[in-house]
Amino acid sequence: MKKTKSYLKNFVGTSYEVGTKIGNWVLAQPNLLKKVILPPKAYPQSKLTEIFNLLDQYSSGVNKEIKGFADIIGISKEQAVFYAMTYLERGCSLMSAASNKTDFGHTLMARNYDFNDEMEEMCFAYTAISGKYSHIGSTLNLFGRCDGMNEHGLAACKASNGLPVGNFEGGQKAGVTGFSFWVVIRSILENCKNVEEAISWAMDAPIGYNINLMLADSSNNIALLQCINGHKAYRILHKDSEQNFLISTNHTVLQEVKPYEKMIIENSVIRYKTIEKMFSEKEKVSANDLKNILSTSYPQGLCCHYYPEFFGTLRSMLFDTTDKKIETTFGSPKANDWKTFMVEKLQEEEVIVNLPCEKAEKDFYNITY
Repeated sequence: MKKTKSYLKNFVGTSYEVGTKIGNWVLAQPNLLKKVILPPKAYPQSKLTEIFNLLDQYSSGVNKEIKGFADIIGISKEQAVFYAMTYLERGCSLMSAASNKTDFGHTLMARNYDFNDEMEEMCFAYTAISGKYSHIGSTLNLFGRCDGMNEHGLAACKASNGLPVGNFEGGQKAGVTGFSFWVVIRSILENCKNVEEAISWAMDAPIGYNINLMLADSSNNIALLQCINGHKAYRILHKDSEQNFLISTNHTVLQEVKPYEKMIIENSVIRYKTIEKMFSEKEKVSANDLKNILSTSYPQGLCCHYYPEFFGTLRSMLFDTTDKKIETTFGSPKANDWKTFMVEKLQEEEVIVNLPCEKAEKDFYNITY
């Protein structure tokens, strides 16, 4: 059994002040510090200028936050890996159930986030930037967010969609110049109150990442937006919609963007069908039903322990947007307890995380075209 840590942090203040707090935290974590900075002049200035301008337009404050971080660390802000982070494939499973599909009338969203623990800072934070909506969620590259819920009860999470995008062997060139998912999630949580506003933001913003974006809000709306090679489509379900659940794993399901898909990983289809079977067989689903499918080992469920292969469950999450709370496990739900968080300041602590490492079967990574 491998062990690691998750960090519970509070980041409150102006953008610059929060950046200095992040800097002081990272300075005390030498292993993390190595992951989040680049050598001087490692990234072209022309690309940096474009990124700075896009962030100021669609996610204002992040550049100031990184400046505060850089001033504490003693580097130029251009050295923050957040700006230049290359894409790495993450395998995730997402689902949402409208209030008329759950046994107690609450809107629920759930997800497993599967990746490699050594590539993550493993931090869950409460963030309250002056002039922005406060939120709780998982940080990525320090200044991005991978998932979360804000003070209005809007929740967001993501899964990768299709062939990896990035500047590495085997990766494809992005269809458009734009944001990766960690900017998308953070910007939505800080600037949008509900599903409609989040979809409007995402449809307008340049997104260079192939993303499956799942959303739910406190007004009983759920949504799925899929972006592949710059092409976008979405579905919004309201409490009176005939369809009352949504599913997404790591392939395209919306017909408008399906023609742009180049490949499908077989395990993504198997996970999708597993979730679909649960929703189809149950007239109403409970919170425990969603936790059980997150906790059951693949292929009967969604939980994976292939951490060295970048497909280990780093957290399972259940979002109740009616009660504005998140239940989560740090690490596999088979080896770690569920914890409950509201959108409020956290008790800062380090949490020991158990990671039972296993090896995937060879056919787990089969690809179909």
